[in-house]
Amino acid sequence: MVLSLGANKKRILAVVLLVAVAAAAFFFIPRGEKKTVYPAVTNDERIAFLQSFGWQVEPEPVETREVAIPAEFSDIYTAYNEMQKAQGFDLAPIKGEPVTQYRYRVTNYPGADGEVFATLLVREGVVVGGDVALDTADGFMHGFAADSARYQAPKTAG
Repeated sequence: MVLSLGANKKRILAVVLLVAVAAAAFFFIPRGEKKTVYPAVTNDERIAFLQSFGWQVEPEPVETREVAIPAEFSDIYTAYNEMQKAQGFDLAPIKGEPVTQYRYRVTNYPGADGEVFATLLVREGVVVGGDVALDTADGFMHGFAADSARYQAPKTAG
């Protein structure tokens, strides 16, 4: 009886190579959806983020303040978060957490009948949400892109 070790060495090498390729694929091929991170540590980064949507804003925010994302969402905040989700953000994972809110006056909103503000919500140096809104009682609110999802206040029984 004759055993061929050469064939076994080739098989072992092939199996080792296959395992190595599978391991590399496991560690290096992206799994799931990657979330884009928008840095917002500096004023320049925040302005550049808004400019990426075509907005020109005044060079400094008109208001900067710390706010907390509510620990429990009301119907209004649930509707607001739906608008956030439509633009790739989600405030639910940071319920109850503090964020910094920056409001910038938009200077190039077409056809606006009043002041328009871009609001950025920033946590740990990255944008986590926000909106563009006309600052009147019957004004509009939408995501950062002009054609993005608009905030729809929940209907109240009446």
